[in-house]
Amino acid sequence: MNTQLPNLGLIDVLGKGGTATVYRAKQLSTGRDVAVKVLEADFVRSPEDITRFVNEAKACARFKHDNIVRVYDAGEVDGIYYFVMELVNGYTFASYLSRKKQLAVEDVLIILEAVTEALKYAWQKFRVVHCDLKPDNIMVDANGTIKVMDLGISKSLLTASKAPTEGDGEIMGTPAYMSPEQLYDLSDIDCRADIYSLGATAYHLLTGTTLFPGKTDQQVVDSHVGASFARDPRILAPDTPRALVQILNRMLAKDRNLRYPNWETLSADIQRLYAGEPLLATPLKPGESSVGFSSEW
Repeated sequence: MNTQLPNLGLIDVLGKGGTATVYRAKQLSTGRDVAVKVLEADFVRSPEDITRFVNEAKACARFKHDNIVRVYDAGEVDGIYYFVMELVNGYTFASYLSRKKQLAVEDVLIILEAVTEALKYAWQKFRVVHCDLKPDNIMVDANGTIKVMDLGISKSLLTASKAPTEGDGEIMGTPAYMSPEQLYDLSDIDCRADIYSLGATAYHLLTGTTLFPGKTDQQVVDSHVGASFARDPRILAPDTPRALVQILNRMLAKDRNLRYPNWETLSADIQRLYAGEPLLATPLKPGESSVGFSSEW
């Protein structure tokens, strides 16, 4: 990259995805090491989308939570759009899954609890919805702290990445983890969409497989919104406690009105699981959730 970004010294490439390249950099004014996400040229299409992206990225600087990757700044220079964020020395759980295939129940519970607390904070304080929660957007640092990435900017990234020639119904995001209301492109998305995505993510971490593996994107969409449901996770992860399956069953309700209504109620059930107390959530009927629950186990 030849263009110089203000107040930044780029060091090396940390990773490259479909919409951006991430660099390790030095923030010259503070001397701190940071990560810089630079949008790909093909991604930059609509001035309105880019303005929204920059404004939302700057607004993310308000987030101050141990489980959220901090965003420090955002800007544009010579047609290059970028944002500056906390450098996390660690790995994503997508990369962990590629190596280890699945996580222990104890680790999944730690991730579930940490992400719930992070997104509860974002929703309570700022009414922010992630919109693209998945293993790629959850990291663990060198100290073992769970970190949610791209919180507050995922929606603008997904919107801007949709080409103007694409028609209605184009999927923006990662179908394997998306809530039915996102797939229906509803305008009043709230925290319940992220609760569904976190449930789909936890299922993948726990079992080593997505809810609906081996299907095309359209078949996955049909499975989320239709009566299809994934196997009880205890089939693939026998050590999974019954209470955790019950929590996932409710998180993954196809009708958002049947899900946990907010992060507080989900957090309360996680604490009840730890304490061995009865859960607030009761199992849904077959077909009402994207994950099955075998009550006789």
